[in-house]
Amino acid sequence: MRSRPRLGAANAALIALYFVPVWGAEAVRALTSPFYGFDDPMHAAAASYVRGVFDFGLPGLLRASIVLATIKLVAAAAFLACVIDFARALLVRREVDRVTLETALALAGGGVLLLALPILGTGDGGLIRLHATELLLVVGAITVLSVERHVEERAARPPPAAEPGAAGRPIRAAP
Repeated sequence: MRSRPRLGAANAALIALYFVPVWGAEAVRALTSPFYGFDDPMHAAAASYVRGVFDFGLPGLLRASIVLATIKLVAAAAFLACVIDFARALLVRREVDRVTLETALALAGGGVLLLALPILGTGDGGLIRLHATELLLVVGAITVLSVERHVEERAARPPPAAEPGAAGRPIRAAP
């Protein structure tokens, strides 16, 4: 049992401190707005793109807007659960639940990738930079967790056994 959480869990908790208020507020604003979130350029571009791909009418456009806002809200809630689990792990001195971390990062990764193409299609430099930052946050956290898991698996394996009698022989180059 470790006394403090690993780097991947701390990294995910820091990222969650960004995603919970930002994506949570954007999602709630889109879900409660009389304009269905179309006053936000990023949300409007994503909903319009989904409408264009699936050839929806106006009701489909509104449903696409609601679905995108709901995805953001669920990802923000998953990150909130990640922060709560991280704080609890610090207080109780136990490991952070990996399933919670991976679920939050998978939801955020899916949401970021779902918004990627519409945002790139707008050509708006500010939106692209904001989206690229969110993408790098999520990809960086996934990378840290993957490397951390690989190191743990490698440490858990027994060291390879040496061939009998090969320990004292010098290595010679082939002629």
